[in-house]
Amino acid sequence: MATVSSLRNRLLLFQAEYRDAVIGVVFFCALPLAALIPIAMNQDNPVVATQSVMGTIEYVRLMPINPKMAAGRGLYYTYDVRLDGNSAVTSIDDEVGMPHLVGSVIPIERQHHKRGGDTYRFLNE
Repeated sequence: MATVSSLRNRLLLFQAEYRDAVIGVVFFCALPLAALIPIAMNQDNPVVATQSVMGTIEYVRLMPINPKMAAGRGLYYTYDVRLDGNSAVTSIDDEVGMPHLVGSVIPIERQHHKRGGDTYRFLNE
């Protein structure tokens, strides 16, 4: 019986001594999570319009460039594509299974999003 009350007294003393420190640590850990809430809530950005355009492949990179990456897992191509009709160059990611040659003219789909951004993807040939 004496050990139970002694343990209870020690826990009460611990709680009284370190209450401020625990609150500070909890606040310090919760602050970065609170900063992520607007990012998590801003995921609603659907595609509202699509347009088919042509582009010329300027440069090709195999990504990710990581010496620890196992062959065939997590690899993809990043293409720098010059859009026809203007001099804009954009980067488009694509799977390793279907490479495109530098200089080839390919169909691209421009996707206009609700919040004003444009993304591009290759059309299936």
